[in-house]
Amino acid sequence: MKREKKNNSLKYITRRLFRTQMVLILTLAIFLGGAGTLLNIYHENQKRDQNLINIAEAIAQSPLIQQEDTAVLEEYLDSLKESLQDIDVISIINLDGTRRYHSTHNLIGSVYDGTMPHFPADVQSYTANDEGPSGTQRRAYAAIYDQNGNYHGFVIAVMLMSNIREQ
Repeated sequence: MKREKKNNSLKYITRRLFRTQMVLILTLAIFLGGAGTLLNIYHENQKRDQNLINIAEAIAQSPLIQQEDTAVLEEYLDSLKESLQDIDVISIINLDGTRRYHSTHNLIGSVYDGTMPHFPADVQSYTANDEGPSGTQRRAYAAIYDQNGNYHGFVIAVMLMSNIREQ
């Protein structure tokens, strides 16, 4: 009788340990999977923002921005936009708020009525979420300066949130 009780008790303890181990393993797997997914999303967002900033800054620092010939600027930015699959909109806004360039050509020359960026002395570009005619957007703003360091406007590089969600 004692032996039977001992065996039952040992089986009970063994089963209990096995269940506890399984719960711990499953909990750890779920936790690590969730943490890994969150880290991946965070890093993808960082890479996307850096990509937007790189494009906006490259355009803002391009010598073509300083030229008066808008045909050359349009041709360059149109070909750039075509080669950048992730970028939905590129826009250049002058100091007076006039769109000097926009991916949608009928907006060139119109007044920009969106969020006006603020560039403190040590910041030349940044990213932000904003609303536009196409919906919610992730934007990179980059300041345009001439050779003397005078502010002349800004560049916006845009990815639509609807396209970001698809990715």
